[in-house]
Amino acid sequence: MVGIEAAVQWAAPAAQALIAAMATDMWSTTRDRVARLLSRRPEAADEVAEELDEARQLVIDGGTSDEAREAASAEWAARFRRALNRDPALLDQLRHLLAEHGLEETESGTGFTQNVSATDGGIVFNQGSGTQTNNVQRS
Repeated sequence: MVGIEAAVQWAAPAAQALIAAMATDMWSTTRDRVARLLSRRPEAADEVAEELDEARQLVIDGGTSDEAREAASAEWAARFRRALNRDPALLDQLRHLLAEHGLEETESGTGFTQNVSATDGGIVFNQGSGTQTNNVQRS
């Protein structure tokens, strides 16, 4: 069994990466991989994928509301924690998924560094936890 600290350490960033991916072109790929990761049985992956799509729709419908994002993040962090406690082997898959989404464990092992970028005049807002205020000024 993964220790409670390790499950918590990995579950929250995984949920945050999942929520961030909901608004990207990578959503369908991410959704399918997370559904397989969280499914207890291979045939249950479609059900989990539907739940992920429902969560995505709630986040999108919430617009700029932090409430919808925080609720979804808390729900999926809990699911990641339960999955890690149930099957510690998932940790390697979860680490790989986080690395693909620009989240890398810090050298101290106590946190994560998020790397994001925008091109062609795009704007990126990326948040780990806590409160974040973003002000964008375009000239």
